[in-house]
Amino acid sequence: MPEHDGHRQRILDKLDSGSLREHELLEILLFNAIPRRNTNEIAHRLLSAFGSIRGIFSATMQELEQVGGVGRSVSGYLRCIGKFYEVYYEKTDERLFPETFDPETFSKFLSEKYAGLNKEVLDFYFLDENYRVTFCKRFTSGSSRQVAVDPDHLTELLISGNKPYGIVAVHNHLNGSFFPSAADDDATHQFQLICSIHNVRFCDHFIYSPNGVYSYYRAGKMQRISKNFSIGSILSGKGG
Repeated sequence: MPEHDGHRQRILDKLDSGSLREHELLEILLFNAIPRRNTNEIAHRLLSAFGSIRGIFSATMQELEQVGGVGRSVSGYLRCIGKFYEVYYEKTDERLFPETFDPETFSKFLSEKYAGLNKEVLDFYFLDENYRVTFCKRFTSGSSRQVAVDPDHLTELLISGNKPYGIVAVHNHLNGSFFPSAADDDATHQFQLICSIHNVRFCDHFIYSPNGVYSYYRAGKMQRISKNFSIGSILSGKGG
């Protein structure tokens, strides 16, 4: 159904424009619940029956199923979204990340978040211009003892549509020292160089272990790393 698929793509392309009407937003939402049919009519029927998207999300599954074209799977899908909506507004003061980044409060956050992990991970936290944490991307490997990221994967992350102002790297040691190894230092230098190439600020690299949290910034190393492993320093022969 190329015409049908074309319509879906056109309306999806408008999603971030702010110009979509309520029934169009609902139409897009229903794409996942009804993958092979036109959702426009059902969207209009639902809005007619319940008055608004809020009304739809507040309806019970039984009430939703009174609307033509809405079966058990669609009513369950919409009710689930309604439940998420309720939880979101009940806990508006609950944040997964700290409000803003600073090395001191971030260390406390990491001590709680990484304490229960049973494998090594490498996380990149995205920061906006106000140093608010907006996104986290996790890299893992098949091993419980080591993890690394291909430079191309970090590059792809930085040039995505969600390009950050700054990033913070975090990885964990399952036991032993929280002080960085030579491999940790090499990775930190590489992260800084890639960030420099893409004009992204590399703010800190944390290492967590059950014995403590290490911060390159608090250890006084980030300024030197930023100076020596920036693209400008490398090209001028002053880096490294």
